[in-house]
Amino acid sequence: MSERTPVTLVVLIEPQGHRWYAGAVQADGQATPLMRSDDGNLDRYVGLDFEEQVSFLRHRLAGVLQRGCDRLYAREMKAEQFLLAADGDFPGADGGVTKALAEHFVQWMINPPVVYVRTPERFEVQEDADLQIVSGDLPTDAAAGISALAVKRTDPDDWELIPRPQQ
Repeated sequence: MSERTPVTLVVLIEPQGHRWYAGAVQADGQATPLMRSDDGNLDRYVGLDFEEQVSFLRHRLAGVLQRGCDRLYAREMKAEQFLLAADGDFPGADGGVTKALAEHFVQWMINPPVVYVRTPERFEVQEDADLQIVSGDLPTDAAAGISALAVKRTDPDDWELIPRPQQ
């Protein structure tokens, strides 16, 4: 059996559109789009109380990480780091939701390790200093990985669409 290529599994979260993109970034900076959600995929937290908001987002994003790992496996890759990057906070959510969500992932998903960062709008990052760490330890060249994947969002055909679950 061949050795799997270690990658960072990056999930770009667009809270304003309630959508996400997941892809792999290799150590050399090569980005591979894996899957994306449709608009509104994350909107079911709106109107819930704090604990239910965190629970919904935690379960939805944990599912994204699991599916992402499945897609990596099929491509002879393995996640050595999870990087969740949001370009803002969740509109209509309690003010502490982002921090509670980030801390949950960092505390409970230790292998591979997780980092949750906030980026400028539309993931316009030039260097790691542009990233605000919400929880976790920032991997080297995180900004380059986010940027490499973010530019690929313009071609939806490069991503497997994961439709919004029926309510």
